[in-house]
Amino acid sequence: MSHLPEEVVSDILSRLPVEPLLRFRSVSIPWRALIDSSDFVKLHLNRSIETKSNLCLVMRDDHLFAVDFDSLDGTTVEAVKLDHHPLRCQDYETEVWGSCNGLICLSNALDTMVLWNPSTRKSRRLPYASIEFQNHSRFYESRVYGFGYDSVTDDYKVVRIVVLKGKDGNSFHYEVKVYSLKSNSWHRVEKFPHNPNYPILKRTGGVLASGAVHWVVTQEPEIRKAGLIVAFDLVREEYRMLPQPEYSDTDFVMNVEGLGGFLSVLCNYYLTRVDIWVMKDYGVKESWTKLISLGQLGVIRSFHYVRPVAFSKSGEEVLLEQDTEMLIWYDFKRKMTVKKVKVRGIKELFQVEMCVGSLVSLDGGGSEGDGKKQQELEERNMYVNIQVN
Repeated sequence: MSHLPEEVVSDILSRLPVEPLLRFRSVSIPWRALIDSSDFVKLHLNRSIETKSNLCLVMRDDHLFAVDFDSLDGTTVEAVKLDHHPLRCQDYETEVWGSCNGLICLSNALDTMVLWNPSTRKSRRLPYASIEFQNHSRFYESRVYGFGYDSVTDDYKVVRIVVLKGKDGNSFHYEVKVYSLKSNSWHRVEKFPHNPNYPILKRTGGVLASGAVHWVVTQEPEIRKAGLIVAFDLVREEYRMLPQPEYSDTDFVMNVEGLGGFLSVLCNYYLTRVDIWVMKDYGVKESWTKLISLGQLGVIRSFHYVRPVAFSKSGEEVLLEQDTEMLIWYDFKRKMTVKKVKVRGIKELFQVEMCVGSLVSLDGGGSEGDGKKQQELEERNMYVNIQVN
């Protein structure tokens, strides 16, 4: 294709998956320069997102697995073990905290955090971030993370929320830090807002939608009542409370999910039904639309939990995860579940993340891995739970 204009070559190559593109970097110096360029990386990513191509599901049980999204048309699919993920050699469970533009945020029990591109097999270990609470009347309770993209500064950010619980068991305090891939450093931001009537942050990954990450705060972790939705804007690094749908009945366990770039609310009326709402115009209360209301009928029978995963390429169906056991397609026109998809090679679908294959780089401030000294520092501090005397 040497006789073709560069823009034509770029357009052709941008339609290919990542794996052949990595091989084609060896074709010539101009091709390497083209494929490595930031303009081409963005072109390839945007085309994949627009055409819903180069997609896979990343799943976790004791290990990490991938399933090609296009293979989910069948009734049985094979999960491929991701042996090359950066935390695979450590004897600690890996958690997935979100996916954005082909990058995945991972952690383990040592509080080792990494950003990883499974398509290029490149990763970056995040530097250690100390916990700076000054109030010694409380003790460390838990951490949650969110991950996403700041489109204004062209930066990827990780949000870490550390929760401290009072000795009385009723008071909660939060410390929030944000990691910037560009600067390869953490910085503190304003405290996490919480209403005295809704003090508890659910221990889930922050859901990415419209340039913000979202969590639910509740009165109790599994209380059957609607909570509050807190959003953290990754550009402004500010919080806001999001309006919610007009529920006819608030006797449900509430969670937020991401679905096709939209924010969704999952209302689980225990052993009765599950309602899934989608916010079509971000931040606008009137734009909430009830996408699905699933009762204990049809293909789904006696379920405890159902969550949305992804829209089909046609947009006429949505993929659901049921009880960490199986995947199910729901047809909007027929208003019913139409197909079960059994995933072979994995015990339970503890976590399922949609991931797009991309060439997005993890180059930033500092070298990949950050060296042995950083790892030793993280491991020395892993048991520092700010336990008070």
